[in-house]
Amino acid sequence: MNKKLLIVVLALIMGISGFVVACGDTTTTTAAGGGETTTTAAAGGETTTTAAGGGEPIKLGFNAGFTGFMAYDVELAEKGILTALDMLGNEVMGRPLELVKADNASDPVGAVDKARQLVESDGVALMIGPIFSPATAAVTDYLGKSTGIPQISIVGQPTENLSTANKLAFMPTGFFNAHGYYFGKYAAEELGYKTVNAIHYEDTASRGLQAGFEKGFTEGGGQVLSVNYVPIDSVDFSAYLTTMKPADATLFWVFGNGAVPFVKQYNDYGLTAPLIVPMSNNFSDEQLAELGDIGLGMVACDYYAYTVDYPLNAEFIAAFQKLYPGENPTPQALGGWQAVMLFAEAMKATDGDTTPAALIEALSTLSVDTPAGKVTMSPYEDAFVGTRDFFMLETQKVGDTITWVPKFTYEQVLLAE
Repeated sequence: MNKKLLIVVLALIMGISGFVVACGDTTTTTAAGGGETTTTAAAGGETTTTAAGGGEPIKLGFNAGFTGFMAYDVELAEKGILTALDMLGNEVMGRPLELVKADNASDPVGAVDKARQLVESDGVALMIGPIFSPATAAVTDYLGKSTGIPQISIVGQPTENLSTANKLAFMPTGFFNAHGYYFGKYAAEELGYKTVNAIHYEDTASRGLQAGFEKGFTEGGGQVLSVNYVPIDSVDFSAYLTTMKPADATLFWVFGNGAVPFVKQYNDYGLTAPLIVPMSNNFSDEQLAELGDIGLGMVACDYYAYTVDYPLNAEFIAAFQKLYPGENPTPQALGGWQAVMLFAEAMKATDGDTTPAALIEALSTLSVDTPAGKVTMSPYEDAFVGTRDFFMLETQKVGDTITWVPKFTYEQVLLAE
C-alpha cells in the first residue's frame, strides 16, 4: 500500500476509535498491582468497573439504591466493595473481576427490573444487595424463579425475608431480630437496666429490632414501658419526648437526617436516661462530631466497628484509607467487603466454577476471616446465615474523635434467633 495512503487510513482508524471512546464516556485508571480498570457510564445510572487481566471476566452485580433515601448507606457499602477488589488485585483464580452497578433507587419493583438486567443482559455470577430490605426480598424472589444465582446481603435482614430466600440468599450479618435479642440481653444482664421506653422510625428493621430486644430484655428480667413508632421522615420528636414515663434507658432507632435532631431534642428537654441504639451505624463519626459531648456514652450493637481489635482489621483499614484518605470504614463498608471476599473464597473452593449450584454449595458452609473476626455460613431454614462475633459498643472519645468502641462481645453466635 502507498505510504501516504497508509498514513491516512491509520489516522482515520485512530479518529474513529477516539470517537467511540468519547461517546461511551469511558475513563481508564491504574489499579492496584499494575492492572487497569475501565469504568463505563451507561444510561439509567448503571456503571461497569472492569479490571484488565487474563481470562474471561467474572461479573459481580451490585443492585442498590445509588439514588433515593438509602444513597448514603450504598455509598459506604460501595467503598467496602471497591476496597475488597483492590485488596484482591481485581482478580480471583486468574480471572478479572468486573463490578456491574445498577441503581434501583431503593424501590422493590425497580430492584427486580435491575436484577433482571444484571442477570439476563450482563450475565453476573453473583448478586450483591440490595440494602433496602423489601427490595432485597423482591430480588431474591426473582432470582429463585430465574437462574438461581446466589445473593449476598450487605447488612442485616428482617426474618420476613426468609419467605423468599429460595435457598440462595446468604445473610452473613444475620437478622435484625437476632441483633435486637443480644442487645436486649446485654441491656438487662450486663447494664442492669430494668425498664426502657422505645421510640423508632416506622420501618421493617425497627419492628424486627424491637421484637428481638423485647425477647432478650424480658428474659433478663426487664420491662418495656412504652413503644412509639414515628413517621420515617420525622425530625421533630417533641410530642413523644414529652410523654415518656421515667425509665432506666431510652431505646431508639432513628437514622439519617433524624438521628442528630433526636439526640439534641432529647438533651434539650432535660431527659437524662441513657440512650441505647440497636444499630451503631445510625451514627457516623461525622454525626457524632456534630453532637459533641452530648453524644458521649450512648450504647449500641453492631457487627463491626473500625475500633475492633483483630489482625485483619488493621490491614482492612489501611487498604480502605489508601482509597479514601482520612476516612474510616463503617459497618456498611465491612458488609460490602465481606460480600466480595466470600465470593472470592467460594471461587477458590470451586476451583473457578461459577455455576450457581457450585457457588451456592461452596458458600453454604464457608468460613472466612474478616476484619470483625471469623464468619461461618450455615443453612438456616431456606437461607444461609452467619455465625460471628457480635459487638456491644459505646461512644467514647478516642484522641480528638468521638466514635464507637467495643465494650462487650458475644462470641461466635448464630445471628438468626
